[in-house]
Amino acid sequence: MKNTVYIIVWFVSIQIMFVGCSHAETKPLATRYRLINTDWKFVRDSISGAEKQDFDDSQWMLVDLPHDYSIMDLPGEDGPDQIGPFSKTAPGNGNSTGHIPGGTGWYRKEFTVDYSDAGKSVILKFDGVYLESEVWMNGQKVGEHKNGYTPFWYDVTPFLNATGETNLIAVKAENLGRNSRWYSGSGIYRNVHLSLVPPVHIKEWGVHISTPKVAGKTATVALEVDAVNDTESASEIVCTINIRDKKGTIAATASEKINIPSKGNKKFLKHIEVQNPLLWSVETPNLYTAEVVLQANGLEADSYRQTFGIRTISFSADKGFLLNEKPILLKGGCLHHDNGFLGAAAIQRAEERKVELMKANGYNAIRCSHNPPSEAFLNACDELGILVIDEFTDMWESYKNPQDYSLHFKEHWKTDLTNMILRDRNHPSIIMWSIGNEVPKESVQNAVRIGKQLAEHVRQLDNTRAVTEAVTSVFTPDGWENSQDIFGILDVCGYNYQPQRYADDHEKFPNRIMYGSESFALDAYTYWEAVEKYPHVIGDFVWTSMDYIGEVALAHTKYVPENEKVIFKLPEYSIPASAKIFDMMEGMPSAWPNYVAWSGDFDITGAKKPQMLYRDVLWDNSIIELNIHEPIPEGMAENISGWGWPKEWPLWDWEGHEGEPLQVRVFTKAPKVRLELNGENIGEKVLTEKDQYIAVFEVPYIAGELSAIALEEGKEIARKVLKTAGAPTTIRITPERNSLSADRNDLAYITIEVLDANGYVVPTDTTQIEISVSGTGKLVGSGSADPSDMKSVNNNLIKTYKGKAQAIIRPYQEPGTIVIKAEAQDLAMGELKIEVGNSINATHEGQK
Repeated sequence: MKNTVYIIVWFVSIQIMFVGCSHAETKPLATRYRLINTDWKFVRDSISGAEKQDFDDSQWMLVDLPHDYSIMDLPGEDGPDQIGPFSKTAPGNGNSTGHIPGGTGWYRKEFTVDYSDAGKSVILKFDGVYLESEVWMNGQKVGEHKNGYTPFWYDVTPFLNATGETNLIAVKAENLGRNSRWYSGSGIYRNVHLSLVPPVHIKEWGVHISTPKVAGKTATVALEVDAVNDTESASEIVCTINIRDKKGTIAATASEKINIPSKGNKKFLKHIEVQNPLLWSVETPNLYTAEVVLQANGLEADSYRQTFGIRTISFSADKGFLLNEKPILLKGGCLHHDNGFLGAAAIQRAEERKVELMKANGYNAIRCSHNPPSEAFLNACDELGILVIDEFTDMWESYKNPQDYSLHFKEHWKTDLTNMILRDRNHPSIIMWSIGNEVPKESVQNAVRIGKQLAEHVRQLDNTRAVTEAVTSVFTPDGWENSQDIFGILDVCGYNYQPQRYADDHEKFPNRIMYGSESFALDAYTYWEAVEKYPHVIGDFVWTSMDYIGEVALAHTKYVPENEKVIFKLPEYSIPASAKIFDMMEGMPSAWPNYVAWSGDFDITGAKKPQMLYRDVLWDNSIIELNIHEPIPEGMAENISGWGWPKEWPLWDWEGHEGEPLQVRVFTKAPKVRLELNGENIGEKVLTEKDQYIAVFEVPYIAGELSAIALEEGKEIARKVLKTAGAPTTIRITPERNSLSADRNDLAYITIEVLDANGYVVPTDTTQIEISVSGTGKLVGSGSADPSDMKSVNNNLIKTYKGKAQAIIRPYQEPGTIVIKAEAQDLAMGELKIEVGNSINATHEGQK
């Protein structure tokens, strides 16, 4: 009887809304999701009983999601073994996780179901909680989730209190033991949504859109809907689908009558023709929105909005990768999920900024390494035009760390992979599903068994994209010659660090499609030359496009006695899974106080590193660039790891080394280069193919102006100038954007620079600067690109690195002004005001 009353109230409220919205066909529908990221109670503790309604959380801190408790300062005073969030006693191999420990955290939040929503089901959706989570509603356990990167949801309706009464969500997040090879973060580090749906509704992730035919001026949109009926009787409904273009105009519409059994669901497929479609591409990422409306007994029962793109993709060994029938070479980068000084917190603006950086600097593809990214990240890729390889996991049944996902793989892989595909399959940016990365394999037979299960399940859920896997010789049982069976289950084959095999493997397997799923920046020419030369090699993904916390000093470059210099080379032999190679890392010396891998084309603040200047020339982003190698101590030689880069910098500031010859490397595709120092021609070089677009000079250091000039047929076509800076005089602070929205999803990234009297950045400066923030915002992240400066991380006292540092401000939820000041002894203060306007009300989580 109680449920019947709820349903009657619900139908009456819908009728009122329906009468008041008689022109709904001309307006986009409202979102069905409510972002519930604000005002959570939190404690970092493994206490018991926190799931109970009467538990006293009055002393807990108040936090807004996304939230990463690993990046929070540890309790107690800093000392030799502890700095902020960093600890020498972090569980397991601290080098792997950046010396940042995990632990247990509890979150609690209250909410109320309004009387206008009586009779609806309540869905609680998490985009990601690291690592293992348990969820309670009003003291009753709802469920648990074992994968730290895949999304999940619960129907919490059976656990709710009466309409109008307060409900309590309690979440326990555990990040214990050795479970990751990189910095993972901890807690509810992605968005949480509440969805209220009527008894007849569209299932969560229940709309699947593809574009099987795009020809001429017509596109066919295939739209599958999974409709649910929670009532006691069968329901006949009418499903209306409106497809809107980016301006909100209806481009096509269709309807279908269906009968849904009681307490059951019904899937149906509708093909809709769109005339003169605006295609989604890297250059023009046009998006459409499908509005799906269910009507029962003449009343609107549910509505669902889903963005998508109209485009075609194909892969072949003779034509490569085609997007809308046009060949594209994948200029790719591997990208971990963390956001620098924010840790793993997937705040919308941070996720968008990463994609913007990649797009603005010539990347057209990202490999999500080695796990599914946030929904906000994929939305940004859709909107900006970046292609994506969406990756499932870094291990299967054999572990890399004793407490990692391998413990739960057998039991949970199908559910977790299903959630990933169902959430992500409508993103036009995604072109490949990766089932794994460098997975330890007990045998070829075992590898094929598991890989085939994964690949087949992916294709059952979405057969419109390629299935891939990143494979390395190190984890190929009994050697690379046995990779044939492993690659045989894939559509496109990922080669980690194997460019020397591209040609020979093509001779043996002419239909195999390949790409560099990971590559060394130091060998960028070799990898990119293969992409340009061979159609069957469709792209290159450098490890990595951006620096990340963890895998500390992976890209180390250090000086050793000349007789100890070694040339890095990956082993050609395979290491069996039983060897547990990552167990061996436990005995490695600590790299403290380093906390960053240092392998990125961009540093942790998002600024270009020297290796990116070379890529700029390879990818034709720039005509000419140059780096100067720092003086090498006498009797020493430079050891560069496979992921490293020489200790060279785009600066001409070497006080104390006057007269010493310095190596100058000029990057250009121009046939000839001239070098000038203080206006004097000090040398010219002709470049040939064997030079790999690099001209090398030795120049005795004299302060002043060094210019590299690109010449073609004797004429200057471009130049790059480096000037010696003077003494530091001033602090300059510059925002990436001059205004913010009064929304916790937004962020202000502030660049802090120390300048000389002429306005040049002083690249040798390491001044300590004090940051203060007042007004309608708060400092939530800070530091420099220095991979070993733990003390500056998320501190208001920051030491500059190469004359620069960064501050990140998160606005409050009210309009106003944020005032940022940067002060240091003997320097003119920098001051900045940022206006905070009305909220953008960002929901932005896939289904809108």
